[in-house]
Amino acid sequence: MLQKMGWSPGEGLGKNKEGTTEPLLLDVKMDKKGFHAQEEVTPKKQPIPLVKDLSGKHPVSALVELCSKRKWSPPDFEMVFDCGPDHKKNFLMKVMVNGQEFKPSVAASTKKMAKANAAAAYLQSLGLYPKDPRYPL
Repeated sequence: MLQKMGWSPGEGLGKNKEGTTEPLLLDVKMDKKGFHAQEEVTPKKQPIPLVKDLSGKHPVSALVELCSKRKWSPPDFEMVFDCGPDHKKNFLMKVMVNGQEFKPSVAASTKKMAKANAAAAYLQSLGLYPKDPRYPL
């Protein structure tokens, strides 16, 4: 087509003949499969696993992350009982996750530890969290 318009091989392109000396090569698609045929699509990334190693995380944060990754409602922690004198109370909490209730067998000396015990009990029942001496169940 360029030769019909007066171009000769070895001659530069453009008004002042300063451009590239060879025209662009075209790659014509002849298979009629469209632009996104199966052979041309790049492979997708590997899916992210739903559960990673949770051993280094605090049980409550690990449980909240698990619920969000599996698109469950957030865990609901509820105080079962607190007993003992004011200077040395014991607390026991239960957790409701996805309609299931889990309660540890050991009371804790703080509410924070009781909440962690309940979360660890649930994660250990799923086999996702190792037994930790800080969170006795």
